[in-house]
Amino acid sequence: MSIKIMPRDRTQLNINIDPQLLVELKSEAIKSGKTLTDFVVEKLRESSDKKIESNLEERLSRIEGYLKFNKNPPETSKTIGTIFTDQGAKEYGDVAKREFEFYAKKKGLNTEEALNELSAYLAKYPNAQPELVFNILLGTHQLTGLEMTIAYRNGSCAMRSALNDWTEDPLENLNKAFLNAVKSSVLK
Repeated sequence: MSIKIMPRDRTQLNINIDPQLLVELKSEAIKSGKTLTDFVVEKLRESSDKKIESNLEERLSRIEGYLKFNKNPPETSKTIGTIFTDQGAKEYGDVAKREFEFYAKKKGLNTEEALNELSAYLAKYPNAQPELVFNILLGTHQLTGLEMTIAYRNGSCAMRSALNDWTEDPLENLNKAFLNAVKSSVLK
């Protein structure tokens, strides 16, 4: 007698996951009208279609995770107090300024109107420091590595998040500038 093994349509995967992330996944699945399994499978398929974006997002997530959760930063961070270079921070600020100007023009807004709109998005983020953000976007302040580090250690870069929300664009150039601002010793 021979046993014939039938191929399965699906197989089970057991993983350990952060409880808060699981709650968020379940919530998103419910909102989209899908089962948790179908929602996760869909997201995994979508992510495999975005290899280049995934690399950028993985790097961003890794750095953001490091900033939020690392209790023992690398030696350079202990002595200098930052994980971003000043030059990288300056370039990041310059890219943010260019993106802001581009979208203000695209929306047909003058600088004051654009800043007023953006301020509503900044208000959603704790520790946003609107005055600092406005000075960076107006070109009257040069962002430093220490200021970037403080912003991310307080949760996230409100400037990047608010610009992303305001433009409804992932702002890949700004994400790349962020990654380029990180000290190479942190990425090892």
